[in-house]
Amino acid sequence: MKKISLTAVAVSSALLAGTFSVSNAVAQDKVTEGWTVNGYGHLLYNVGESLSLNDSYHHRRDYHAAGAAFSGNPTQVEFTITKGHNYDSGAWSKYVLKTEYGNHEGGNGRGFYTSSSGNEDHLESGQLELKEAYVELGDLSYFADGLSLWAGQRYLNRQSGIITKEFWKQSSGVGAGVQYHNAGIAVISADPGEGSCQLSGTDSDVNAKQCTLDSQGRSSTLTSADFYYYGVEALGGKFDFDLKLMSRRRLSESESSSGDPAKKGYGAAITYNRDYYGFDGWSTTAITYGKDLSANRGVNFGQWSSNWQKHDRSIFLTSYGVANVTDQLQIGTEITYWDLDNTTTDSVWGSENGLSRFIVGVTPSYQVNDNFRLEGVFTYALESLGADGTWGREDADTSFYTVTLAPVFTVNADYWGRPQIKPYITYMKSSDSGYAWTTGGDDDDTRFGIEAEIWF
Repeated sequence: MKKISLTAVAVSSALLAGTFSVSNAVAQDKVTEGWTVNGYGHLLYNVGESLSLNDSYHHRRDYHAAGAAFSGNPTQVEFTITKGHNYDSGAWSKYVLKTEYGNHEGGNGRGFYTSSSGNEDHLESGQLELKEAYVELGDLSYFADGLSLWAGQRYLNRQSGIITKEFWKQSSGVGAGVQYHNAGIAVISADPGEGSCQLSGTDSDVNAKQCTLDSQGRSSTLTSADFYYYGVEALGGKFDFDLKLMSRRRLSESESSSGDPAKKGYGAAITYNRDYYGFDGWSTTAITYGKDLSANRGVNFGQWSSNWQKHDRSIFLTSYGVANVTDQLQIGTEITYWDLDNTTTDSVWGSENGLSRFIVGVTPSYQVNDNFRLEGVFTYALESLGADGTWGREDADTSFYTVTLAPVFTVNADYWGRPQIKPYITYMKSSDSGYAWTTGGDDDDTRFGIEAEIWF
């Protein structure tokens, strides 16, 4: 009690003097503090080919293809800054701030090659954006050991494939949560918008979030209650379990007039992590189920979750990993299947007989020496629409083939070694002669490019 009183007197005196510093007030409790800076950079040039949406229409997010040539983002830069404190009481805290600059994939704008005109935001929906900002406190004196509390904006429990690089699990929004060791509960909300509709001649052309307001100017806020328990050891590996209950507060004018929008939903996922299916390496295998508002792979929550209808449902399976075959040869693989339908009407996104997507990819990487490796990316994808002529396709089933070959200049020739610069050549083809990889309407195409990548 005496210690608290003395601290209060010191703080009050410093405030009156105009020289108060928070660090001075807690110095007697603080053990260490520090800053951590992490980041990611993805820099891409498809030689002579625009990366605007019209010329990269079928990029990787549709599970049609994978590889550098199919990214719609020539410049994506991320920085994560963490301020951490550890106290002699055993308590700790951290403040996490993540920003991203990007021209397209990742949600920022369109994939144009920008110059030095100083007008990069022209026709762009976003540039430098805040992605995460949250505070987390752990092991406070009245908490059980291993218990932490967080609040703010974040990506919670994100996971993506290693070849498609598609995020299949996350909760992206603003909220709060409690975690005890590997188990946690969180409530996260997100407001829909971000291009879900366009109202010509109004301010909504600039800010599409206006499209999702009701007549009283209120947003149709989406909320996900997350329950998770990770790291359960069994069958030679570890299991992660996720359950998400999603809901929306209200419907906007545009949403009310579009079909039969879902107001609630639930989704679940089981993830199994182990070595590479019994061999040296690692692998992740997951199965998810989602219904109604949770039809986006069951456990993928964000502002995009607003576009689902009542009785929409999805089953999603994915398995990916990297095998260490020899000291020089590593092979990355991914196989993913996503089946969507509506249990009442069977209609999904205008396909009257449901929709399914399947993709398999293989990425061999051969280390020539410590600073040079050779890489290939081979993918095959199949999209099934249930009936000939759907979406203007010749057949109900459409196949997609891609081959990418690349020499990789790097400071570390491991499969995940970065930074690196990778010239590449990619060939892509579709079984549908009317399917356009580019605005030229070709059912096949060859692209040359250079990709640079770094994380730290």
